[in-house]
Amino acid sequence: MSSPELQPCPAPFQPAPPPETGWVHRHARGVFRFLRTLGAPIAVAEDLTQEAFVIAWRKQKQDLPAAALATFLQRTAKLSWLEHCRDRRREGRARAAVAERLWQQECAHDGGDAFSTAVQRCLAQLAPRARQALEQVYGEGVDRDAVAARLGLQPNGLKMLLQRARQTVLGCVRRNP
Repeated sequence: MSSPELQPCPAPFQPAPPPETGWVHRHARGVFRFLRTLGAPIAVAEDLTQEAFVIAWRKQKQDLPAAALATFLQRTAKLSWLEHCRDRRREGRARAAVAERLWQQECAHDGGDAFSTAVQRCLAQLAPRARQALEQVYGEGVDRDAVAARLGLQPNGLKMLLQRARQTVLGCVRRNP
């Protein structure tokens, strides 16, 4: 009996993108890489890439020649990135203003010594696991997933533990300044 001839595995079926979205597939990687080159983090670059394509689609730019469309998408992505950065700077300035106001109210008279002492006293009153989580995440800068694993928690469990511990310490500091 002769053995049947082996046939190569067929390539998996990959349908061609619909013609109306082919322009997205042609330009998405370039827009994403352009945003990353500008300094956008991965998640932000992904969002802004999508935003650039939505803007191009709304303005019916998808029928432009490839080079003109690429230029339009890059300019749109750059403007979106600059707007994103401007919004972050505003947030940073607002956060700094609040922090400065709190510092002036609570800490300026002694350089924060009383507040720091109150925080240390309140941390000492926490359950060991909660104190350990706070110290590792905020004091030592250990990655949250690593802290969760060390404490035998799921990441969401660590998030809840940290939230409760922060609330407990804040309440303690407010009651016993």
